Amino acid sequence: MKILIVDDNVKRSELLIEYLATEAHLHRSQITESRSVDEAKSRLRDMYFDLLVLDVVLPKRVGGTAAAAHGITLLNQISRSAFLKKPEKIVGITAHLDDIQHFRAEFENSCAVVVEAEGNSELWKRKIASQLNYTTLSQVHRLPDEKGIAVLTVHGIQTFGAWQERLSNLVSSRTSAVSFNSYKYGYFSAFAFMIPPLRAREVNRIAGHLQRFLAENEKKRLILFSHSFGTFLLVNALRLLHSRGVAIHDVTLVLSGSVLNSNYDWRFLQSCPETKVVNECGDSDYVLWISRALVLGVGMAGKTGFYGINNDRFVNRFFNGGHSLYFKGDDFMLRNWLPLILGDCQPVPQVDQRTPGFVIHGIFDKVVHGLGHAKWAAYLGALACALKLVWPRIL
Repeated sequence: MKILIVDDNVKRSELLIEYLATEAHLHRSQITESRSVDEAKSRLRDMYFDLLVLDVVLPKRVGGTAAAAHGITLLNQISRSAFLKKPEKIVGITAHLDDIQHFRAEFENSCAVVVEAEGNSELWKRKIASQLNYTTLSQVHRLPDEKGIAVLTVHGIQTFGAWQERLSNLVSSRTSAVSFNSYKYGYFSAFAFMIPPLRAREVNRIAGHLQRFLAENEKKRLILFSHSFGTFLLVNALRLLHSRGVAIHDVTLVLSGSVLNSNYDWRFLQSCPETKVVNECGDSDYVLWISRALVLGVGMAGKTGFYGINNDRFVNRFFNGGHSLYFKGDDFMLRNWLPLILGDCQPVPQVDQRTPGFVIHGIFDKVVHGLGHAKWAAYLGALACALKLVWPRIL
C-alpha cells in the first residue's frame, strides 16, 4: 500500500501520518509527502499510489500562494495526462468546506470524498483511514482472479505455536483467497535443540512435508513464515530439497528470531527465481546470545541479521524487542506480515529501529561471536578430559 499526501500544512500532514501509522498499521516508508502541485506531479510521474490524500487548496510551487484552482488543475491533469499514474482512490481534504464552495462539485467528481479536516478533530482522520481500509480490502478481494497464495508457518522450540493460528485468523478475516498451512512437530525441548542429530532428524521430517507442499502449490505464490528453531528447520529443509533437484520458485521466506548463523550460505537460492528472504530481527534478542555461544551449529542471525548485500530479494529488518516481540499482541503481524501476504507491500519496507550502542553491538555481540567460534574447541576439550578420566577404568 502506497499513499501520497499532498498538503502544504506540515502539522496536519504529520498528524495524519502518525494516525495512519498507529491505527492503520502503516510503515512510514509507505507514505510519501508533497507540499505543492508541482511536487505532487513529479511524484505521480515516478510512482503509482493506491491512495492520494489531496489538500484541495494548494500552492502551485512550494512557497507560492495556495488556491483551490491549483487543486482543480492537478485533478484534471491526473484524469487526462498519460504521464501521471492515476491513484486508485483520491480523498480531498480542506480546513473549511466553505473555501471550495465554488469548486466543490468539480472536486467531488474526482474524489471519493471531500473531508473537512478540522485540526482538533479525529473524525477526518478516521474517514481517511476508512477509505484506506476499503482500498486494501478491494485489492485483497481481487486476489482470487490473480495468482493464488499459499502460506506455511513453522513454530520454534518449547512452544506449540499459538501464533500460527492467530496469523491465520488475521488473514482469513480479510480474505478467503489465501490457503493456510501450519507445520507442527510437537514440543521440542531446549535439550533436544542442543543435540545436532536430533535437529537433523527434524530437518529430514519437515523436508518430506515441505516437498509435498511445494508440489501441491507449484502454481501459487508461496510465503513461508518461521520463528526461532523453525527457521533452522525450514531453511535447511529447503536447502536439502534443492540439492535433490526439487524446484523452488516464487517463494518468500519470512524468518523471525532466527537461530541460523549470520554468515549462512544462501547461494543455493540464487538459482531459484522470484525467491525472497525477509529476516526479522530483535535488537534485544539475548536468547540468541545463548544459542550462538553454547549450541553447536547455530547462531544469532535473528539479532545481528545476515551478513552480505541487502536488496529487494534479501532484507534484514531490525525492531526493538526480544525473542518473541513478533507475537506480543497482533500489531506486529498486522503491520509487517499481512502486507507481505496480501501483496500490497512491494518492495518490502526497510526497518531499522536500533540505536547505536558500543557496549551491546560493539562488545557483547562480538564476544558472543567469539565464543561461538571457540565452542567446538571447548566441547572437544571437555570430551577429551572425560575420556581421559573414564578410559583407564574401562581398560
